[in-house]
Formats: sequence, C-alpha cells, structure tokens
Amino acid sequence: MPSIVRALRSVDGIRLTSMFTAYPGHAEEMVAGITVRDYDVIISLGGDGTINEIVNGLMYSNPFSALPATDLPAIATIPTGSANVLAGALGIPRDPVDAAWYIASLLRSRTRSAISVGHAAERCFVVNAGIGIDAEVISTMEQLRHNGTRAKAVRYLPAIFTAWNELRKSPPQITATIDGKEFGRDLAMAVVSNSNPWTFLGDLPIVTNPTVSLRRGLGFYGFTSLKGVTGLVAAANLAGFFTRLRSPFHIEARERRVDNAQHIQLTATAPLRLQLDGEYINQRDSLNIHVKQGAINFVARADDYTEDQFTKKVATRPVDERLLVVVTKKAMDRTRRLFSTSQKTEANPA
Repeated sequence: MPSIVRALRSVDGIRLTSMFTAYPGHAEEMVAGITVRDYDVIISLGGDGTINEIVNGLMYSNPFSALPATDLPAIATIPTGSANVLAGALGIPRDPVDAAWYIASLLRSRTRSAISVGHAAERCFVVNAGIGIDAEVISTMEQLRHNGTRAKAVRYLPAIFTAWNELRKSPPQITATIDGKEFGRDLAMAVVSNSNPWTFLGDLPIVTNPTVSLRRGLGFYGFTSLKGVTGLVAAANLAGFFTRLRSPFHIEARERRVDNAQHIQLTATAPLRLQLDGEYINQRDSLNIHVKQGAINFVARADDYTEDQFTKKVATRPVDERLLVVVTKKAMDRTRRLFSTSQKTEANPA
C-alpha cells in the first residue's frame, strides 16, 4: 500500500481521500450520488467486483437513466483481485505497484476514455455476463471463498473441469436472440463480453470475440455442444491451446459468434446460474441484455490491450505466443515504472 500511495502522490496537486470497504456492496453504497463536482476521479484498489460496485453505485444500477459520463467522476483501477479482466483489457499493468505508476502518468496527462456499460438483471456490468458454465465456476469459487479459500487461477482449473463435466452430462438448452434475430438454439454455452479478452486465467487471456471493443457493442459467443473431444478442443482453443486442431475437428461449425450487438436475449429450458463481472447473481431462465456506449469514463487509453501491436491478434495465436506477449508486456510495465520513479527522484532530489 505505501508504494501505491507514493506513486499516486507523485502527481502534482493531487488530494487523496481513503475509504475502506467492510462488506459486499459497501463500495456501491459509498459512491452513490457522487458527481464530478465532488471528486474528479474514484480510484479502485480491488478486482472486477469492486469496479462493478462502483459503476452500479454511480449509475444507480442503470446506465440508461444515469447522469452522462461528463457529470460523473472518472474511474481508475489498480488491480488487486484474482482475474482483473477490465484492467487487463485497458492495458493497465496487472502488478498493483506498476499499475499505480501507470495510472499516475495518465492522471498527469488527464487521459480519459469513455467505455460501454452493459445492463442485465437490473444491474450494470463492464466485463462480461454469462449463464451456464462460467456462472457455475463462479458459484463454486464463491463457495470456496466463503469457506476461507483464496481465489487463485490454479484453483479455478478443478472448478472449470467439474462444471464442464457436469454440463457435458446434462447440457443446458439456451436460445440466443441478438438484435431481433435468432442466432442459436439449444446452445450448451452462452457468454456475453463487453471487454476483450473475455477473461483471464492467471495472466493468460481467454478470448471469445477477437474484435470486441470496450467502446462499441457487446460480443456474444455460444457453442452448440460440449460433448466429445471436439468440445474439449474448442474450450482449449479459447486459451490458445491446440489451435492447429480447429480445422480437423470442425470447431467453427459448433461456434456461434456475434460482435457489436446492442440487445441480446437469452432463454433456457430450465433456470441456470447467472454471473455478472465475475460475481454470482442468481438463477433464471431468461435474460435481457442491453448496452450503452460511452456511458462512463475510465482513466485509461481505450482498448490498450486490443490495440497494442503485440496483442491485437492474440485470439489467433497459440498459447506459447500468448505467454510471450504476457512476459513482454510485464517487462514493459516494469521499465515504465522504473522510468517514472527515476524521473520523480530527479525532480525532487533529497
């Protein structure tokens, strides 16, 4: 924490007020009613769930009736959660101290980027929404956290395998209607992305919709069947494994993918678990999802992750190249931090 505060205080004229959350939903309560007249920026030290609470608090859980982005404080995120998807999608370093120095540089230049906000189940979301396998995994991980187990990438793997195996035995039947057109029936998997990548497994990006942008509409990804070796290959492909097997196993024939959607309706033959931004919500058999573009400002360069020359085509790259991208980006982030620190030392010699 001291290193993070030191980085933020390197910004000339900054005045910081610290507030600590004590329970789920506390961040949402703390920011409710705040406008740009109160604070210029709200800096979140947490994960995607904390950001979700802040967005819902500022917008009263509805981006369509909320104040315009220019009347709300911008949000800066310093990632300390388990997945930190939005931070990664915005190109913010995944190390908290590196992120703090990066955010400090953006605060100096007053950099802002307006991003889209999704709306589903009477809640805002900024990363993703899903019914089925991802919500099953989230529910399992929340139970582990409730029992005192910390959420780490390695612990997601058995949860993913268990959920995948159960859904293969008894697959859901999901129908997707996108912008008024039916786009899939009896789907075994359906996820909606506002960010790219869809999520991270540790530092490894999991990509469903390569051209999705935080500044545009939503991405939809569905899969018709999880059964057999083809289902396993398809899942592995999202992380960059076995990409050369896409053609032999006819993976594309089972995929349903749409980008820049404005309205997505999902219906299921039985209630399924729902997650928003990595937080379990409830069970339901239908879900209406809308998106408002340019709904809120973040202290970030829009879509740094997807527009970066190293990562723009990450979805088509095998896992070894993805990991090389991760290592390269981490090295660049650390170099940026060291450069920022040395500049501050030269400007304020002892």
